[in-house]
Amino acid sequence: MKPVDLETWNRRAVFEHFRDYEIPFFSITANLDVTRLYQFCKRHELSFSLATIFYSLRAANEIREFRIRLIDGRPFEFDRVHGSQTILHEDESISFSVLEDRDDVFKFVADSRAVLEEYRRLKSLDTGNERLDLLYYSIIPWISFTSVSNAMRLDERQTIPRLVFGRVFEEAGRKKIPHAIEIHHAIADGLHAGRYFMKLQENFDSTDF
Repeated sequence: MKPVDLETWNRRAVFEHFRDYEIPFFSITANLDVTRLYQFCKRHELSFSLATIFYSLRAANEIREFRIRLIDGRPFEFDRVHGSQTILHEDESISFSVLEDRDDVFKFVADSRAVLEEYRRLKSLDTGNERLDLLYYSIIPWISFTSVSNAMRLDERQTIPRLVFGRVFEEAGRKKIPHAIEIHHAIADGLHAGRYFMKLQENFDSTDF
């Protein structure tokens, strides 16, 4: 982790403009084509949901703004961010988990499956609360939503992006998935959100089924 140099940061004026907004977050939802990823996961017996998180982390880590967080009012850049996924339990309660990023989708899915079993046992809402090097993930497989907003406290710790995947649906013979991101406007703009969606789609398309 290193501080962002405000003197040379091209977004300094925008950062100072938005950082004190009562609601400084903006959200974008888009449908992504997951046809190749779906076939890839089916062929290799991989968890589709964990694979989407892996490729999302890969896209986000390529974009500096997705790795910047506020600490005591100052922006800091992490070298790498990881995932925190919501877990739904059999009794319909939820808890949280932390999934460490990996360089390989097979390694990530295998490690994450083992970790999720442990977090299901812990059943804790306090997991990873002190970490800022995360992206918050939720999966809502029951609906193909068109927009999402997230619960959050209005403090500077909440500069962690929220990312949600929805239900896969078919359109013109292709499998698609709604994906929503919510990010702090003092740190990122629509340009960076657009780059993320484009990189994620490229990642999905690059899977060799």
